[in-house]
Amino acid sequence: MWSFEELPKPVAFVFSGGVSLGAVQVGTLRAVLEYGIKPDLLIGSSVGALNAAYVSQGFTSERVEKLAEIWSGLQRSDVFGSFGIKRIVEIISQPTSISSPKALLHLIAKHVPSTYEALKIRVHIVATDYLSGKTVVFSEGNLWRNLLASSAIPFVFPPIPIGDRYLMDGSVSANVPLLHAQELGARTLVVFDVGYPCEVKELSQNPLERILHVFSIMLHRQPAGMLAALPEDILVLYIPTLCPLPVPAYDFSQGEFLIKTGYEVAKEFLESLCIDTPRVYGRPHSHARTDSETCSAKALEV
Repeated sequence: MWSFEELPKPVAFVFSGGVSLGAVQVGTLRAVLEYGIKPDLLIGSSVGALNAAYVSQGFTSERVEKLAEIWSGLQRSDVFGSFGIKRIVEIISQPTSISSPKALLHLIAKHVPSTYEALKIRVHIVATDYLSGKTVVFSEGNLWRNLLASSAIPFVFPPIPIGDRYLMDGSVSANVPLLHAQELGARTLVVFDVGYPCEVKELSQNPLERILHVFSIMLHRQPAGMLAALPEDILVLYIPTLCPLPVPAYDFSQGEFLIKTGYEVAKEFLESLCIDTPRVYGRPHSHARTDSETCSAKALEV
């Protein structure tokens, strides 16, 4: 059996999108750090890109705990801004999006440097070309703007112009950028997929909340196809998420709960692992069952 120190290198941490569910990734990072798994590169889409960029400044317990503090105190207005009279007038005069990216840009600038040169670990930011739908991976340039593009949820935020392209949320084309991590040279993929809110009980009447919820459930089947397309010599640790997951992707009040459960589920998975060959360990959030399977957080081989 292989130890975590023997994982084939380079090791990539691969972060999914998920809006407020990005808090799960903080708990998963705690568990991964405890087991001594360290990244050679990081790649992420949307909120996963934001978490990856923060961790790229140094994967230490101090930084992970600081990230936990940020998530525990995060409010929806920190990301989407407020909807006062001024914003309503802007929507009416230029009806391209519900939210302005100003609040999100302020949040990014507060916690992440603007240049890649200031980072300690290589990070790659995933966005989607608004016109062609192609995945775009940024490894240089203005980090703030790249993160803004990666997080530009369609209809919620306006597309972000970079060069001669307009860009939107990376999750649209690569919610969990597995193939792109492999194309960057990674031999081991440690996957931080937050899953999707599979046990929401009420239909929101808020337009923003409805968009965020539908967006999150639309994307959860993407990873299965990418896993099938990976070369057989790639080792994947697909860390599971909580299931059933009752927190909608627009609820920023459950940060501490998501961090705690993310840690517990990841720790259980890592404790049970017996790695002996390159293959996929774990699987994406799914309710597909055999007679021996239940909707639980236990790791199941794809």
